[in-house]
Amino acid sequence: MNKRWAQAICAALMALAVLAGLSHGAAKADINAPENSLRDGRGVVTLFLNSREIYAASGFGQAMSYCFTPQRSGEYVFHGLPGGSEAAFFSARAVDAEGRVVGLGSGIGSFGFTASLTAGVRYELRVSSQGRALAMIEVMENAYGRSVDQPIRLSGGSVRYVRAIVSARDTHWYSFVPPRDGWYVVRTESAGEGALDTRGVLLDDRWQELAQNDDILFPGDGNFRMCVYLTAGRTCFIRVSAGSNQTGSYRLIVAAPEGGEALPARMTLSETSVTLKPGESQALSASLQPENALADIAWAVEDSSVAVVGPDGVVTGVSAGRTVAHAFAGQLEVVCEVNVTPIALMGLAFETPDLRVAQFETARLRAVFTPENASDRRLIFESEDESVAVVDAAGVVTGVSPGETVISARSAAGIAARAAVTVTEPLPSYRALVLGEQNYETGRTRLGGLNTAEGVAETLRQQSVNGRAYEVRLQIDSTRESLIEGIGETFGQAREDDVSLIYINCHGDYDDTAWIELHDGTRVTAVQLEQLLRGIPGRVMVIVDCCRSGAFLGDAEAADRFTCAVCDAFRGGASSAFESGKYIVMTSAGPDEDSYRRSFAGDSSEESMAAILARSLCEGAGWDIIGDKMCTLKADANRDRVVTLQEIWQYTHRRVLYYLEGTGVTQTVRVWPEGDQTPLFGRE
Repeated sequence: MNKRWAQAICAALMALAVLAGLSHGAAKADINAPENSLRDGRGVVTLFLNSREIYAASGFGQAMSYCFTPQRSGEYVFHGLPGGSEAAFFSARAVDAEGRVVGLGSGIGSFGFTASLTAGVRYELRVSSQGRALAMIEVMENAYGRSVDQPIRLSGGSVRYVRAIVSARDTHWYSFVPPRDGWYVVRTESAGEGALDTRGVLLDDRWQELAQNDDILFPGDGNFRMCVYLTAGRTCFIRVSAGSNQTGSYRLIVAAPEGGEALPARMTLSETSVTLKPGESQALSASLQPENALADIAWAVEDSSVAVVGPDGVVTGVSAGRTVAHAFAGQLEVVCEVNVTPIALMGLAFETPDLRVAQFETARLRAVFTPENASDRRLIFESEDESVAVVDAAGVVTGVSPGETVISARSAAGIAARAAVTVTEPLPSYRALVLGEQNYETGRTRLGGLNTAEGVAETLRQQSVNGRAYEVRLQIDSTRESLIEGIGETFGQAREDDVSLIYINCHGDYDDTAWIELHDGTRVTAVQLEQLLRGIPGRVMVIVDCCRSGAFLGDAEAADRFTCAVCDAFRGGASSAFESGKYIVMTSAGPDEDSYRRSFAGDSSEESMAAILARSLCEGAGWDIIGDKMCTLKADANRDRVVTLQEIWQYTHRRVLYYLEGTGVTQTVRVWPEGDQTPLFGRE
């Protein structure tokens, strides 16, 4: 059927369906009118990016719903590709969480349409058909090579094309026009380090599936291989994806009968059995008959823990055992038995014979074998004093209490090694609760509040302070109840040696006492906040980055009272914990000053707006809050890759003044106590 006539018939059928009210038996309605919110009940199938789900209809008007939540904003393509010979009329539409239609499509035998989607929003795709139908439903990125509408075009005859799966669920589409009739082989090979489990689907120019393959040899080889007969001049499509959210590189191979070669009728290997030691290699070669047969050979091995085989047929022993190497050509398969003989272990030692590990921490004892390719590498580990340290079957040592002990390891043949283990006092753990108030129940919105809080949280996630990472909890638009809950869940496991950090970005003011305002309008005074934090063991750092709408405090006197009142609350709380060194406090502004947010990209978008203190703090700790990328530890004055309280205060103090140059206003970051050398940020 002529494509133009098909499109005309589709349009006519859709018009008749709308006029007759055939969709789900409903009365006529405005297709853009709001609908019910997305269902979570039975019958809704979850779609993931590039997953393939079946639509099967046994009769007229049968409908199915699919939900999809994109991880990033952008243009997406919804497709229903043919799953069989049925050529029913399809109609499909995508709606957002409020029932608004974001995309429409229809067609005979298949459908497809693009839609602009927002990250994190749940969309529903509703598909119906006017008769028996079978289709594969898929959501693709509307980008070159990521969609069947924009395939990578492979030209010429035989093809060898290297490409990388760079993110989870990444899928590549290719188009290929066979230069002549004949048998073709479409397959993948691993390219680069690590085995990538690829899956292949081959479709014709009407998107009907011609072949598919997951593993050329399960489970020993994750490459796919398809041998199919193709017709000259008829475009076909190749879909390549990776299993288990893997990433890595692969080589796509299309072997074409460029000279009219037929499939091989017979194949033999140079060896039917080989014996190797671990690390030894031997090349296998295959002979094909007739001599002018399609000479594409793929290799695979059943157990890669025993031996591996390269794309050139070279087999290498890995460890003692038996496996089988396979060679594939056309529709033929031959095998070679591979035996890897053991190598006796002669000596055993540890890389670190004197190991230090902190209480509650772990470290691994790595064994050194002589010879290096010895087969007997299974060891039994034992601790002489498990009240000091314990060790598991992999040699991972866990410090139980400060002291000294000996860890030993021995092989099945009785060869042994010993390591002295010293368990030191526990290292501090770092935890952070980041609070950001973006929207208030009264309708007020603090532009940049979300960007600020997310940027501070991401900064903390990037840290490694003396080998310790922050455990970060981010809360947006907190109420008093969720604030209390967040403090409990974030710092509930804190110990006396730990550092707990709480960052607050919200409205704040002074009215006889300093207070911050939460999402529901609740005011939490500085004294009340100290009482909530008092039960946390160890050191507690409080960063108060707050202001009123418009990013400023009230009058100069109030600004002074607010800043001082926060410090006073923690200095003179009922517990007097401030004097004992429990608290560190940083505030965003000083006497007679306001606290500001500003745009850093020349516009007033959420992504470009941030609190000035927050941006300065993030830069000092090695994160660009606007560019969402790592940078140098700008506050690391002595270049020891650790940023202390004194260093971050000195940096933010200067940086905030720099960002306000030429504005006619100033903002002075304050900290208590000055000169404190507590390490807060760092990088390995």
